[in-house]
Amino acid sequence: MEPHRVRKFFSPTPVILAILAGAILLSALFFFFWQTLNRKVEVILREQFNQQQLMLARKIGDNVESYFDYLENELLRYSQVFKKVRLQALGIESTALGEEVERLKHLGVLELRRYDAGGRLERVFPTSPSPPGGAQEKLPASLQAWVADPRHQGYLFLGKTCVWPDPPWQGRRVMRMLAPLYGPEGRLAGTLELLIDPFFICGQVIADVRSGQSGYAWIIDQDQIVLAHFEKDFVGQEAMQARLARNPKVEFRGLREIQEKLLAGQEGIGEYDSGWHRQRLGLTPKLVAYTPVRFSKGLIRGVTEVEDPAHNLWGVAVVAPVAEVSGTVGEVMHQELFLVGTFFVLVLLATSVLIGTALTWNRTLAREIDLKTQELLASQERLMHSERFAAVGEAAAYVSHEIKNPLMVIGGLAHQVARRLEGDQETQDKLKIIHKEVKRLESFLGDLRDFTRPVSPVKQIIDLNQVIREVEALMTEAAKEKGVTLDEKLDDLLPPLSADPNQLKQVLLNLIKNAMEATEINGQIFLATGWKDGQAWFSVKDTGKGIPPEVLENIFHPFFTTKDKGTGLGLAVIHKIITDHQGTVLVESTPGQGSTFLVKLPLS
Repeated sequence: MEPHRVRKFFSPTPVILAILAGAILLSALFFFFWQTLNRKVEVILREQFNQQQLMLARKIGDNVESYFDYLENELLRYSQVFKKVRLQALGIESTALGEEVERLKHLGVLELRRYDAGGRLERVFPTSPSPPGGAQEKLPASLQAWVADPRHQGYLFLGKTCVWPDPPWQGRRVMRMLAPLYGPEGRLAGTLELLIDPFFICGQVIADVRSGQSGYAWIIDQDQIVLAHFEKDFVGQEAMQARLARNPKVEFRGLREIQEKLLAGQEGIGEYDSGWHRQRLGLTPKLVAYTPVRFSKGLIRGVTEVEDPAHNLWGVAVVAPVAEVSGTVGEVMHQELFLVGTFFVLVLLATSVLIGTALTWNRTLAREIDLKTQELLASQERLMHSERFAAVGEAAAYVSHEIKNPLMVIGGLAHQVARRLEGDQETQDKLKIIHKEVKRLESFLGDLRDFTRPVSPVKQIIDLNQVIREVEALMTEAAKEKGVTLDEKLDDLLPPLSADPNQLKQVLLNLIKNAMEATEINGQIFLATGWKDGQAWFSVKDTGKGIPPEVLENIFHPFFTTKDKGTGLGLAVIHKIITDHQGTVLVESTPGQGSTFLVKLPLS
């Protein structure tokens, strides 16, 4: 870079103006990013707070399942004892089961009922030694059918919460758990039924639960009946009706969606607008974490069959006001803004000039280094090519001088001898071999001469698609004889370009011949064209045997070949022609799948 351009670039006025503009821009960006960060921090804290609430909700759900695990274990234990010995036969059934129910009352058991093999109620423990009421109660037919199925021996059945129709629990929501009783002889002897109080269990598991400063938990059943809530008057009511009665001005749309997801068995976190919080009435945005309670996923699995498992679930939610999180975040972030802003201004004023100057010089030096590096690499490449061509030229001159004239003599003498020995067929065949090999060597010398003394391209405006079609027409018959199909996919919108059509035909012919030699019978060769970023391209793709990686890196070197009778100059000539056109040749190949040669030429 000339000195006067450097001085002009670093004159004081533009630098100062640039620094001032940069400072203003950075200040604006900093304020914008601070606001964005403030929102992100609040979102992250809400997310973390809700994740903690979700963990709390899961813990509540686990506690509910623990209650039912214990009750399932007790009912299974009694059914196993009954299978070994009948307590009523020993006269201790009333005492044993009565004491069991009294012990289970602190887990929400209302009573234990025993039915005979036909489903008729025989005993109620501990309250009644005989069925209450005048008419004898019976199990519903669907439950009796389940109990009577021998496959359910050793299993339990858990029903949904429902309104009990008979005294003394008439009109109360309960759950029933059944266990078939089989005697020592292996026959159905009756059914044992636990009546469970869901309100008691739910009230126990959310007691003393607090999220944050004032958050709480609530539980609903499959019918959206509130089983437990901080607001005691909500318990036993339909969840949405109870809320609307408390504050009819709020729609609770978000909460409706959350309850629908919850009772569809989904777990998650979110927010919704509530109509109050504890003693304060009014619109209150809340954070909520919710999880379902499925009664088939406790510690005792594969034993309890749940009635209508897709819908027999409870929903646990833990909620807390959004203000408990966002208020604290806002105060901390404003204090942080003042401190960081002050520090930012001081650092900006002290370092802006130095940083700007250093960055500018770094970029300038980097550009100069890249430019010089590219020039050196290009010079090195040209030097290497020149050295190779010089060496090849010397070898070609020597070979031509030492071999060409004797070859002509050998070929002429062989032709004369063949005319004089027309009756000797064996000798004639040998002379033909000599003549053929002489022609091959003369062709090699011609290729060598063309390679070492390349003709500069005679460029003209051409239609690359037309050139490819002409070469394809020349090679179609040879491809058919080889059993190979030639296909094309040419871009009709390809612009004209300046190139030597004869040299491009030579390139195409060599590439197609190589592809045909590498492709087995019934193979395919694809010719394609296109253009992009100021370059036209054409490709020759085959489905042949491919090129090994160790061969691929040497294929454009002169005299490198893997063919038995190849000269190793075909691809080297192609590379030289395309290089003279300021283009590039690329090759991709996978052994066993074929190769693709891609040629790129400048459009301008």
